[in-house]
Amino acid sequence: MAKEAGVSVATVSRVINKKGVCSKDTEQAVLSAVEKLGYKPNLFGKALRRSETKIIMVLLSSLANTFCSSVIRSIDRIAGMHGYYTMVCATEGIKEKEEYYINFATNGLFDGIIILNSSLSKAEMSSLSKTIPVVQCNEYIDTKDTPYVSIDNTKAAYDAVSLLISNGRRRIVFYTADNNLVSTKGRFDGYKSALDDNGIPFDEKLVIYGNYGYRNAVTGFSDFLDQGIEFDSIFAISDRMAAGAMSVLGERGIRVPEDVEIVGFDNTDISYTSTPKITTVAQPHHDLGENAFCQLENIISGRHTANVILSHRIVRRDSTK
Repeated sequence: MAKEAGVSVATVSRVINKKGVCSKDTEQAVLSAVEKLGYKPNLFGKALRRSETKIIMVLLSSLANTFCSSVIRSIDRIAGMHGYYTMVCATEGIKEKEEYYINFATNGLFDGIIILNSSLSKAEMSSLSKTIPVVQCNEYIDTKDTPYVSIDNTKAAYDAVSLLISNGRRRIVFYTADNNLVSTKGRFDGYKSALDDNGIPFDEKLVIYGNYGYRNAVTGFSDFLDQGIEFDSIFAISDRMAAGAMSVLGERGIRVPEDVEIVGFDNTDISYTSTPKITTVAQPHHDLGENAFCQLENIISGRHTANVILSHRIVRRDSTK
């Protein structure tokens, strides 16, 4: 471009980066050369020279979860307001894919990572936090090195099950997932605590395992009904699981909420588009995303960070009395 414009390389740099003073004729000559040669700046190279990229990675297992999608939109919105871009990386639960993305992030191409869920161990999470700013959002491993933003899943589940108990329900199915996520454990603890505080014995036969999805819930709950186990209500750890179970009940002629009451979790779109509409535990999607980004920016800027526990609420709809 310098050759095309008949100026020095330093002059081209001053014009492109808008630093320093040049005559209007010189500036126009450089801009004409830029247009003629189709020059595009190497943004990564420029960012790396400044030791920042203004890009953050959002890491999660799947984009199919509408709750996670809402959190990501919130992260992207607040990040954009602060001059950052987001890159979303979904691992599909594949360890090798997760390792690839993390290695990509630690090579200086990102300023930080927000992790919605991962398969990292406590030691791996702590080690990662020493190489790049990391904040955990929604799911987390409790380490002193990595701040997190979440809700109190134990209290949320306790409140949901207590609602069913207050409506006279005592044979409450717990529709959960077979994993080691902190949310799953917390919701199981809350379920059992609510039963215990109300003098209701825990019955392992009322615990069903699924994978958060609707179709899987339809199959799983059909199998459960075929066993003939007595129950009068369902607490599911996702709205899609609740909706799948409710669909099976309708096909079998079992009325909701007259015969069986149902509470879901997350307050996603399926909870208010189903018939009947599903009572659910609402997590603050937007606040989770915004707080996660703000904590990450604090780390990047060398400011104080802290774990954040946000409030949940029960949204009552037609699936409970």
